[in-house]
Amino acid sequence: MQILTPGMRFMLLGTFLFSLGSLFIKLSGERVPTMEILFVRGVIGIGFCWFIVRRAGIGVFGKRKMLLFVRGTVGFVALFAEFYAIVHLPLADAIVILFTHPVVVALLAWLLLGERLGLPGLLAIGISLTGVAVVCRPGFLFGGGPSNLDPLAVAVALGGIVTTAIAILIVRTLAKTEHPAVVMFYPPLIIALVCPLFADGWVVPTMFEWAMMLGVALSMNAGQYYMTRGYAIESAARISSVSCLEIVFAAIWGASFLGEIPDEWTIVGAFLIVIGTLSLGYAGREPRDAVRGAARK
Repeated sequence: MQILTPGMRFMLLGTFLFSLGSLFIKLSGERVPTMEILFVRGVIGIGFCWFIVRRAGIGVFGKRKMLLFVRGTVGFVALFAEFYAIVHLPLADAIVILFTHPVVVALLAWLLLGERLGLPGLLAIGISLTGVAVVCRPGFLFGGGPSNLDPLAVAVALGGIVTTAIAILIVRTLAKTEHPAVVMFYPPLIIALVCPLFADGWVVPTMFEWAMMLGVALSMNAGQYYMTRGYAIESAARISSVSCLEIVFAAIWGASFLGEIPDEWTIVGAFLIVIGTLSLGYAGREPRDAVRGAARK
């Protein structure tokens, strides 16, 4: 008897590949600027999406070009924030904070789109946001025990959560008229066009750094593909339960390869965030249909 459904297996593989990509970002980002890593990710992403679009026999630029351009721009900002946070924060802490984007999506959909959330959904959001506060430990809440996390990196990560949520809401609108691969094509396109404008300080990568940057691009594009397939055939509740393993993988990679042992604050915060996310998923309020794959990457 199979424990995991096909959709859950796709999501598990995609989650594992994304966690590997996060490790590769961390390893390459010790010397290589974030924009440079992101540029390599974008160039390979263009080729990946171009192949899928051409194989499907559809136009690569889509129908609603202006909204697609906005989606690509927001996606670029979200990806930069994610990469920056992963490089400048302990890996487990970064992933824990970034993992809260589903609850921000639900909150924005409630505030901006009038989608019904209900008391259970609001409680789930409150639990997750409490988890973020426990991980970040801002001074105005934890006056006696401030966090040792880089405040700028934390602020960038929080901004990345909001921009990711906005990108997801745009994807939900575009999904009515556009092929998923077309929606996925615009963020790497914007990345490839914009990143060279910030070329100051770029370095010539070593062979190891090239391998890590290629690992980022390949693992995250493949992870996006499998997550997309998982979201297409599985319920949001089951998907959310599998995606929580990204935090576990991040903690394992951090401890095994980076010497980063999560402290008790990170563990407690991660627990609260996972509980809130799962509660939101089982309440049927978390986005579906490849939203996470298309919006994050």
